[in-house]
Order: sequence, then C-alpha cells, then structure tokens
Amino acid sequence: MKKLFTILLAMSLLTSIPAAAQFNWGIKAGMNLTGKPSKLSDLDAKGKTGWFIGPTAKVMLPIVGLGIEANLLYSQSKSEIAGDDITRRSIELPIYLRYEFSLPVVNKFLEPFLAVGPQWGWNLGDKDLDWDLGTAKAEYKLKNSNLSLNLGLGAIVLDHVQLHINYNIALGKTSEYTAVEKAAGQVLDVIKSRTNTWQVSVAYIF
Repeated sequence: MKKLFTILLAMSLLTSIPAAAQFNWGIKAGMNLTGKPSKLSDLDAKGKTGWFIGPTAKVMLPIVGLGIEANLLYSQSKSEIAGDDITRRSIELPIYLRYEFSLPVVNKFLEPFLAVGPQWGWNLGDKDLDWDLGTAKAEYKLKNSNLSLNLGLGAIVLDHVQLHINYNIALGKTSEYTAVEKAAGQVLDVIKSRTNTWQVSVAYIF
C-alpha cells in the first residue's frame, strides 16, 4: 500500500503542474556502480556493477531553467560479501529538481543541467544471505525499503538524448549483518551497513 501511495502521489504532483509547463517523457537505462558496503571490511565486502531501466518524465516549469523529473525504474544492484554474490532487485522512484543552463551558441545542441532529489526504493527479490560459521551462524539481510538522496549532473544533446551521472547516497541503513552463537542463541555481532552507488545513464526523450 505504501508503494502504491508514493507512486500515486508522485503522479498527482506531476499532473497538477500548471498548463504553461512543458512536459516530455522517455526511456532511461544505465549502470549501477555499487560502492563497497560500509563497516564490512572484515567480510571482504565489494561493490559490483548492476543496471536499471524504466520510463522517465520531465516537466519544465514556467520559471526559466527549472524543472522536475520523475522516474520509475527496475533496478539490479550487486555486491560481494565474503565471496558470495548478492543481488538487490528493486523498484526505484527517483524524483529530481532540475536546473538546465541555457548557453549561448551551443544551446541548440547541448544543454547542461544539475539535478538533486530524493529516491524511494522497494526490494523485490531475495533479501537474505546465510553462513554456517561452525559454532555460530551469520545472516546478511537487505532492508525491504530504502530512502536515499541523488546528486547529479548531465546534459541534453540535440533535444532528445539525455546523459546523466548521479551519486546516490543512502540516508539510512541498507543492510544488517548479524552473527549468533548456535548453542546459546546469543548475538555475537550486529553491523548496520550503508551502500552508496554511482549511476551512469542515458535516456531518449520523445
């Protein structure tokens, strides 16, 4: 229900923009360059490359250069924990406040922009990774949902192609590692981790 409410809220915000605004939509695809999960150096944690794809919509407001971009993306982010691969499959809803620069001469061919905004994500796939440590057992568990912040820059080329580099910063824990003694059930260690991600994307705007 929360997922549906958030998506409907984003759509209602876009549709409530004044008629003077300019609306465009397109398809976006790109790579997730997942960073190393924090605080897990003892587990030999590594980030790996994933991908994402989905529709994108942009509304330019009646204020010169200012606009709103919303995306609905299917995403795969990958990490390696203690030699085992773990893939986070999710639906991501990033919303950006954009500012597009109008440059003399090159404006017809190239429009740079800055973008910042929140991102909501919901896990769709497997969330757990378990290990048998002999006298203990351990579990690495992804959160069901995440809130993060996007900081990005890019350029629109020839009105239809959008190139975008983005840094996604987790605003809370994205995973938790727990080690438990088998015999007594005593918790030996709990590590709450965050994972940030560089993203490189290209979109075609119709």
